Amino acid sequence: MSRADVLVNTTSLVELFKIRMLSVNISPPKPKLTQIPIPGTSDVIDLSEAISGDIEYDPRDLTVVFEYVGAKESFHAMHSKISNFLHGRKMQIVFSQDSGFYFLGRISVDSYKWEMYGGTLTLSATVDPYKYETQSSLEPWDWDSFSFEDGIIRDYFDIAVPGSITIIGRRKRVCPKFITTNIMTVTYLGNTYNLSLGQNIIPDIFLGEGEHVLTFAGSGTVSIDYRGASL
Repeated sequence: MSRADVLVNTTSLVELFKIRMLSVNISPPKPKLTQIPIPGTSDVIDLSEAISGDIEYDPRDLTVVFEYVGAKESFHAMHSKISNFLHGRKMQIVFSQDSGFYFLGRISVDSYKWEMYGGTLTLSATVDPYKYETQSSLEPWDWDSFSFEDGIIRDYFDIAVPGSITIIGRRKRVCPKFITTNIMTVTYLGNTYNLSLGQNIIPDIFLGEGEHVLTFAGSGTVSIDYRGASL
């Protein structure tokens, strides 16, 4: 398992290192804008969506401050342990208040400060602009992290063909992977594409926000590997 596959839950950090989370600051991602002023006017030519068909974003910044209460020696030992575990490594970061998603980025153990009866420790990370669903459609479902506010139950495994399925997309446009047990076709937005036996990616099928109906023809079964992402 690579470090990027390690899921770091802030609740686990609290329990493992005997610390308390004081604050979290997650900046909004900055839109990547391409705007050309028209000389002599107040107008601009906005080409921000010209290449991908959607607005793209810069990475966002994430900062978490923890508090430790205890002896000075224990505080420094805790700082070394958490630095060895996290500093400079790329990980999935999950907050218990939003446990259906993870942020992906490289973590830094920043400043730490010791006072009379304890100290504070600051972690920061530059993360992808989108937060990703903790489970893809083909991973075992985890009801403990499911949000009844905005969670989506995805059951895209071994879909009988011929047949149709509706995928509810999130904000990020995603190109799903189709895993088939036979040669078949998939139709999306009036266009039909051939699927070979095994794994397939169709570059023309990008699923963004809203409902997307995929219709399969042929025989066998198909599984769809999809992971939604939101701002």
